[in-house]
Amino acid sequence: MVLIVVLAVMAGFEREVKSRLLGFSPHVQLELMGVQGPELIFDWREIKEQVEAVEGVEEAYAQLRDFTILEMSDLFYPVEYRAIDTTNESQMKGLEELILKEKYGGTADMGLDDRAVVAESTARQFGIAVGDRILLHSARNLQQLAEAWKTTDRPLVAVEHAEMLAQVRKDLRNEMTVENTREAFDIAILSGIFDALDAIRQENIRESERGILINILSTFQSGKPNEEDTRFLLEPGSVESVLDQLDILEAMDREVEDGRLLRGMREVALPRELEVVGIFRTSQHVLHPAVFVPLSIGQELKNLEGGVEAIGVRVDDPYKVELVQEQLNEALGSRWSVQSWKDQNRSWVELIARERMMMYFALSFIVLVSAFCIMAVIFTITIMKKQEIGVMKALGATPFQVVRVFTFQGSIVGFLGAALGVGLGLLVVRFRDPIYGVLKNVGFDVFPADFHGIDGLPAHVNPPEVVIVGVGAFVLCAIAAFIPAFLTSRRDPASCLRNF
Repeated sequence: MVLIVVLAVMAGFEREVKSRLLGFSPHVQLELMGVQGPELIFDWREIKEQVEAVEGVEEAYAQLRDFTILEMSDLFYPVEYRAIDTTNESQMKGLEELILKEKYGGTADMGLDDRAVVAESTARQFGIAVGDRILLHSARNLQQLAEAWKTTDRPLVAVEHAEMLAQVRKDLRNEMTVENTREAFDIAILSGIFDALDAIRQENIRESERGILINILSTFQSGKPNEEDTRFLLEPGSVESVLDQLDILEAMDREVEDGRLLRGMREVALPRELEVVGIFRTSQHVLHPAVFVPLSIGQELKNLEGGVEAIGVRVDDPYKVELVQEQLNEALGSRWSVQSWKDQNRSWVELIARERMMMYFALSFIVLVSAFCIMAVIFTITIMKKQEIGVMKALGATPFQVVRVFTFQGSIVGFLGAALGVGLGLLVVRFRDPIYGVLKNVGFDVFPADFHGIDGLPAHVNPPEVVIVGVGAFVLCAIAAFIPAFLTSRRDPASCLRNF
């Protein structure tokens, strides 16, 4: 009975967690791989049509996720958001099924407006209710703001590279000659000046300084080598133009330039205000996003300008996703990474499988103990019935007949025990909620909802498991009865009748 109940609860818990995971996660995730890792997908609509043509694929949709800073009532916390295509009916239906309407109300209908759906754990943490408004600060924008602050800690280029810029001025004045009305320089000298200024341009400097350096480099790039390819010719007045740009660079005021840099970041770093239209249920055992937002808002928060990070795929049977995964690999080619939900959550899937095996192993000892009890009972009976056994053997009973008598007796006990155990186990599973309610009322909560995030006690009866447990218990009991019966059949009739 215990084995039946525990396995049913474990199976129900596993199915409940998997249903939540598959409710908002893709069955297969497609990523376009480049030299340095995943690349953005801008033609995702064309790829979507190609993927949906594969047999076994139910639908494909855009995937976008990132971290953001959630602000609510002067509380700030880093959370993960996931952007979904709200025009995809199937995807929205899966999210709608997770909305806790009876508990919080609301819906998953975000449309294309400034709306969001929040995880229950996040709602509890911030005290969020349906209808509240939250602020999402783009992590990418905050990163740019942090880089801007780092830039303001640096001195001006004219101060930091004063010696090098002075040498550039000296070389431009002293090394210039005139050739066919053009300003000519030795190629090696001008190339050294160009490389030095270009290296400064690539550093983390102020945009106004970078703009001046770009103008200088463009002036150098406008020239061309002479026919002998020994000197580089610039347009008349190019050197004066470059020197004027260097004068502007040296005349910059640090406070003015830093203020201009930070004012330019103000618009980029503005948070996005969203209305919470629904709260979806979550589980502590599955990684989940804290906030769902429409795809357009997610792209804006991440500055993707119409691109997506990945394409999610839903298949007809998520528990047999490997076949579709192989077909997608063949259809898309080697540049695409095709990962199923089992691949992405492999450690969790393996953990659940190990837990089930450990439950089988640990609870099987209950059946073994029962078998040993039956063996002890049969041993006791054979000792009590040794005179009767002697009489049977004296009258011509064969050892097989003696074994059959006691094995049949033990088998009856085993059969009745297995049947009763299976029946009681199924009965407990059927009425688990009232039993669970009684245990909670007396202060014994074996499945706390605050930890698991699941209301009630989930259970799922797997008929093959029930049959295996019942038949296994009966076979063990029959074997346990056979051992003492076999030993008894080997006794000498005379010794059995000695005290008759």
